[in-house]
Amino acid sequence: METLKDIRRRHGFSQVDLSKRSGVAQNTISDIETGRRDPRPSTLRKLAKALGVEVGDFYPETSRLKAIAPPSLAEWLKERCDHAFLAMDKATLSAMFEELDDAERRELGLAINREYNEFCAFPSNVTAAERVLMRRTIRDSISEVAVKHQLALHESGLYPEYAEELRRAFELERTLDAEAEIA
Repeated sequence: METLKDIRRRHGFSQVDLSKRSGVAQNTISDIETGRRDPRPSTLRKLAKALGVEVGDFYPETSRLKAIAPPSLAEWLKERCDHAFLAMDKATLSAMFEELDDAERRELGLAINREYNEFCAFPSNVTAAERVLMRRTIRDSISEVAVKHQLALHESGLYPEYAEELRRAFELERTLDAEAEIA
């Protein structure tokens, strides 16, 4: 597999040379090559043009994976959480809560909340190749998943705790912002 660094070196460019030719900052090139930063598509296009290659040449395994159908949201959640409640339709999810006692409702609500937190951690919780495959699936699922998460919080009785935790987080953020302004 040839990386940006390999291609750059093959062309006999230093990072500074490539920076001058592409208009991309040298520290950005360094961060991309070391994996500290995921490049923006526009940055990749500039680098590819300066090197006379295609963007896909930087990530041949990613280019190959684009031809593979992305996993469904259910598959992705199941792999990470051992369940995929947020991939269920709203009616089915709501009906699940109706059949449970209070303790079971709370447990299901907590499981769905953990699943939601895993979903919200995207894209830092996936590899670059998975990110390419899942980008559309995640984007298309965001509003639907948020609605089901709220449903689960209400049905499980967890909403008051969740709302209180959010309120405390916002208060802390405001306090820290005010302290930063004073300093």
